[in-house]
Amino acid sequence: MNAAPLVVMTLCLALWGCERNDTAQLDAELETLRNRPVGHLDALPEQPAYQPLHYDAGGRRSPFASAPGMVVAAPAASPSPGSVSPDPERAREPLERYALESLRLVGTLSVGARTIALIRTPEGRVVRLGYREHIGENSGRVTRIGSDHIEITELAPDGRGGFSEVSRTLTLGANS
Repeated sequence: MNAAPLVVMTLCLALWGCERNDTAQLDAELETLRNRPVGHLDALPEQPAYQPLHYDAGGRRSPFASAPGMVVAAPAASPSPGSVSPDPERAREPLERYALESLRLVGTLSVGARTIALIRTPEGRVVRLGYREHIGENSGRVTRIGSDHIEITELAPDGRGGFSEVSRTLTLGANS
């Protein structure tokens, strides 16, 4: 059987069904929208002319100079070469948003030769943490993961403009 007449008949029926002459309502709505009055905006108010103001301190001290008796802190001494300091260019890791005291070690997981610590955040989310990854607000870095604790080295300000390394431990279920 030849399918060509069937295809032609189907196309004719489809095109006949697409023809509609009841667009009068749509045409009336469009004509109403076209004949609507166009909005009018009021003119902007007159702006006053710019007049510069001359400031005369009248013998008073400049507000940008330090007051008498005010002690201005000297800039911190730059750390000596080879000393430790946080890397400001390093992208922060997710667990560095939290104070170390607010995080809890809830377990460890060993996969092959790699051990991963499971840390619970204050929101209750459990995050995986590996060796040499960062944790805590003071650029803490994981130095060892044991079966019931992790050891962390943080950078604490030493009071002389530099930093010193401080060891901290998170134990299973508690922290110290």
